[in-house]
Amino acid sequence: MNVRKSRLRSSFILALILALGATALAVFWSSVIPPSFTRDNIEPLPKEPGQITFTASGDFGAGESAQSVFEQIGTVDPALHLALGDFSYGETDTEQQWCSMVTDVVGQTFPFQLIAGDHELNGEDGDLDTFTDCLPNQLPGLEGNYGRQWYADVPREDPLVRLVMISPGLDFGSGPASYQAGSQRYQWTAEAIAGAREESIPWVVVGMHAPCLSMGEYGCTPGADITNLMLKKDVDLVLHGDEHLYQRTKQLALTQECPRLRPETYSPACVADDDANLAAGGGTVFVTAGTGGRDLRDVHLGDPEAPYFAASAGANKNPTHGNLHIRVTDEALTGRFLPASGGDFTDNFSIERR
Repeated sequence: MNVRKSRLRSSFILALILALGATALAVFWSSVIPPSFTRDNIEPLPKEPGQITFTASGDFGAGESAQSVFEQIGTVDPALHLALGDFSYGETDTEQQWCSMVTDVVGQTFPFQLIAGDHELNGEDGDLDTFTDCLPNQLPGLEGNYGRQWYADVPREDPLVRLVMISPGLDFGSGPASYQAGSQRYQWTAEAIAGAREESIPWVVVGMHAPCLSMGEYGCTPGADITNLMLKKDVDLVLHGDEHLYQRTKQLALTQECPRLRPETYSPACVADDDANLAAGGGTVFVTAGTGGRDLRDVHLGDPEAPYFAASAGANKNPTHGNLHIRVTDEALTGRFLPASGGDFTDNFSIERR
């Protein structure tokens, strides 16, 4: 009988402790997550005060290499990821299955931010609207049309970087989206960049699916006008996918000797700095990170635009899947390519205020 009473007393004490613990836990979480908490007002905070990190890559698919890239994002744990187009390639039965591949690793509320690629346009390899439904915008204050043309300041309060995502050359059903000088989309982009400068946001990063300058297979899909706008506005960094390789240009700038960059040719006068330690305001760096998982392609070192590039990797040159990892503070933007599978290629560069 005494043993039974002792057990009952012990059970009662344990239940009381668990109840009190649950109550305390509920109070704790209610102080961390207010009742008004929704997906739309999630604030992606920097890991440390005064800095923020994010990753970028495109051209994924659903194979083992893509899984290694997603897992690397989860391990690095950035504030957000920029997905630079071409998502599932139809390698999953539904768009939701591919989205689940992502969220199973990074979480449902992680900002895996989308900009369209050409494989999401005709429905054969997936539908863009369905992808944006299952991987919705997670950045508060986003302006524009998510998945097609948008910008956001990160963090929302006292931002360190404005992300401007556009879709030159992609056909959303009414012909290729024109970003020629004077067009509505060109003007929207110019104003988004100028607005960041007017608000004294330290850094401007533009993303679009296809590059203009490339050592890969394609020509200047975005068009020369929007590419020269990046240079004219002194955009710090421009990110691309589409080409299944990694390539980073030297810092390029328009000058009296280089009044306009012309695709398919090389002009040394357009190169402002050719090393990896660059000065803010000195020009623009273009990076293609089409290394999200699909089979890589060759780097054509004999391409007429090849002298513009400072680093590259592809099927014939240390083939490596992975992400570009970017860290921004008031004083510096640093980038490094992180290998996730395949080879061991890496790249590092920094843009600093001097």
